[in-house]
Amino acid sequence: MEQIIEAILSAIKFLYYRYQNQKAASDLKPYFNYLDVKAKRDLFVESKLQYDSPTREEEPGYRSNIPNKKPLIPFFIKTAFNEKKVSDKFYLVLADSGMGKTTFLINLFIRYNSFSNFNRHYNIKLFPFGYNGDILEKIKEIPKEEISKTILLLDAFDEYSKILPPVTPDGHTDDERFCKVLDEVVKAVQDFREVVITSRTQYLPRQEDKDYKLQIPSFDENGFHKLVKLYLSPFDDKEIRSYLNKKYGVLKFWNKKKKQKAFEIIHNSQKLMVRPMLLYYIDFLIEDNQQYSNTYQIYDALVNKWIEREVNKRKPYDNEREKFAQDLWSYSEKVALKIYEKRKEITNFQLPKVDAITIDVKLKQYQMTGQSLLTRDFYNNWKFAHRSILEFFLAKKIVDTIHSKNYDFALSFEFAGMDMARQFCFEKLDPHIFALIGKYVRVKGGDFLMGSPDDEVDRFSNETQHEVRVSTFYLCKYAVTVADFHKFIADSGYLTDAERGGGSYLWDGKSLTLRAGVNWRHSIVGNEREVGEYNHPVLHVSWNDAVAYCHWLSEKTGKSFRLPSEAEWEYACRAGEPKPFSTGDNLTTAQANYHGDAPYNNNEKGVFRYNTVPVYYFKPNGWGLYNMHGNVLEWCRDWYGENYYDECEAKGMVENPQGIENGSYRVIRGGSWRSGAEICRSADRGSGTPGLRYFNVGFRLVFVP
Repeated sequence: MEQIIEAILSAIKFLYYRYQNQKAASDLKPYFNYLDVKAKRDLFVESKLQYDSPTREEEPGYRSNIPNKKPLIPFFIKTAFNEKKVSDKFYLVLADSGMGKTTFLINLFIRYNSFSNFNRHYNIKLFPFGYNGDILEKIKEIPKEEISKTILLLDAFDEYSKILPPVTPDGHTDDERFCKVLDEVVKAVQDFREVVITSRTQYLPRQEDKDYKLQIPSFDENGFHKLVKLYLSPFDDKEIRSYLNKKYGVLKFWNKKKKQKAFEIIHNSQKLMVRPMLLYYIDFLIEDNQQYSNTYQIYDALVNKWIEREVNKRKPYDNEREKFAQDLWSYSEKVALKIYEKRKEITNFQLPKVDAITIDVKLKQYQMTGQSLLTRDFYNNWKFAHRSILEFFLAKKIVDTIHSKNYDFALSFEFAGMDMARQFCFEKLDPHIFALIGKYVRVKGGDFLMGSPDDEVDRFSNETQHEVRVSTFYLCKYAVTVADFHKFIADSGYLTDAERGGGSYLWDGKSLTLRAGVNWRHSIVGNEREVGEYNHPVLHVSWNDAVAYCHWLSEKTGKSFRLPSEAEWEYACRAGEPKPFSTGDNLTTAQANYHGDAPYNNNEKGVFRYNTVPVYYFKPNGWGLYNMHGNVLEWCRDWYGENYYDECEAKGMVENPQGIENGSYRVIRGGSWRSGAEICRSADRGSGTPGLRYFNVGFRLVFVP
C-alpha cells in the first residue's frame, strides 16, 4: 500500500511539474518555449547571492562582508517581494557569461507563481532584452491599472541594443552608455511593484562596492531609490556535485563512467568549470582525455564536438564527411561575423532568416542549425545557443587573422558588450598584441590637397596648398595615454628627456617656465596624475621619447610602429573634408578641447576646460579617429621645413612625402587644450626640437603590417 501511495505521489509530482513547465511556457511565449523552460528547470541548482563581485574574492587580503552566501530565489520571494516586509524596489543581478542569469529568472518566475508560495500577492512578468524588438514597447502594452500590482523581471540588459555603440559614435564610454540607458529603463518601469534586472558583470566596474543611486524619488528619508546590486555566486564543489547528479542521475549506473570523467575534467579545470552553461555541455568534453588551461580551449573543444556530432547525425556513412564538417564550421563562423556586422542594425544578437540563408555556404536549410550550438528561435531567427559561443567564433576570427597577418578585422574590432570575446582573445594572444585590438583605423590611401587655400581664415604662409597621394596605413584611434606610457616605463626602465634634462615646460599664465621634476607622470600644471586620469593623453614627452616608445612596442610585439608622417597626419585629420576642420567651417568646444575664449573666425565663444580630457572624449571624425583637433598637440615623424610645401607644389603630385632630409625641428600637429581654434585647423603646422617637452604635447602611433 505504501508503495502504491508513493507511486501515486510521484505521478502527481511529475504531472504537476510538467503542468508548471507548460503553464510557464505559455506565459513566457514567444520568448521561451516548453523545451527552453524544461531545460532551465531540469538541471537547476539553487542560485546563491552575494553582495560583492566574485572577482574581488581573488584580491590579496580581501574579505567578503557576507561570510555565508544566501539562496537567491527565497530572498526575493520571502523578502524583496513580500508586502509585509520593507525592502528595496530596484535590483540588478550581475554575473559573468554562462552563470545562469536567465535560468535563475525563469525559476524565480515559476516559483513565485507556484501554489505553494503563500506570499504571492502580485502578478509577475518576465521580458528578455534580447527579444527581437524594443522590449520597452512590449512592456507598455501592460494595462496601467496592473502596473503597480506587477513584479517585473528583465533579463539580459547587456543584450539591449541601445547600450551598444551607435552607428554614429556618441563619444560615450561603454560604462557611461550603460548607466545612461539603465537610468532611462528604470525611469520607464518605475511604477511597477518591484523590478529585477539581470546583466553581465562587465559594466559599472568602478562601482562594485556601492549601490547605484537612481533619480527616482523614494518619498522617505533616503530621498531617492537605489539600485541594489547582487551577484550570482559561482558554483562550489557541493553545487557542482548536485548539478552532475541531476544531469547523470544518482543511481543510473550506465552513466557512472560519464560522471566520473566529468568530475576529472572539473577537478583539473576547477576555476573554469564553475559556470552552469559549461557544465550543461560537459558531455562534449568527456570523450577526450584532455586538461583545459583556459576557457578558449574549452569552447574550441565544444564547437568541434558539436560539428563532429552533427556530421555523425547527418552524414554517418558519407565520404564527404570532412567537407560537410568544414561547411558547418564555415557557416557558423559566417553567421557570427554577419551578426557582428549587423549588430547596430538588429536589436539583438540574432540573425534574421533572410540574412542567414543567403550566406554563401553549400548547406541545405535543415543542415544549417542543430540543437546544440546554432539554433532557430520562435521567429525563425538564427541564433547561437549561448552568446558566449558567438563571441568564441568572433575571437577565433581575430586570433586567426592576426596569425595570418591580415589585421583589418582585429584592429578595428569593437569589444563593446562582448566580455567573453575579450577574455578569449586575452587568453590566446600576447598581452601587447591583445592591447592593439580595436584601437587602430585602416586609413585607405588616396589623393588630397594638403595645406590651406589662400582664402582660409587665420592661415599661415607655411601652408602652401599642394597635391599629395598617401598610401593606405593604420593609425591609432587615440593619442597614447598615461596608462600606455606607464607600461612602457615599467617594462623598459627608460628615462625620458624630462627626467634626464631638468623637467618640462609649464605655462604660468605669462610665459613658459622649465620646472624641474615634471615629467610624463604629471598633468598640465605639474601635479602627478591621479589614476582616474590615466586615460588622458600622456604629456611632457619629447619626440625622442615618442620614438623610444615606438621602438619598445615594436620589440615587444614583433610588429612595427612609428609616428605618422605629416602628410598621413593631415590626411587622417581631414577625413575627406577640404574645409578648415573635419567638422567643416567651424569647430566648437562641444566638438573638441581647445581654448574656448579663442573661437574660429569670430564665432561664438565656448568653454575653456583648462585640462586635457580622456582620449576617447567627443565624437571621432568621419574616419573614426578621436581628438585630431585639440586636446594635445602631436609629434609627427618628419623634420620641419618652413618652405617644404613650396617645394612640393613645384613638383606637382607628391607621393608619400617625408619632409626635408635634415633639420633642427620636428613637426607638431593638431592644436591642444590651450590653443585657439585657428591652431586646431587641419592644415596648421607647428614644430619643436626633438628633445623639447611641453605641458600640451603628446603623440599617436602608426601600425605597419
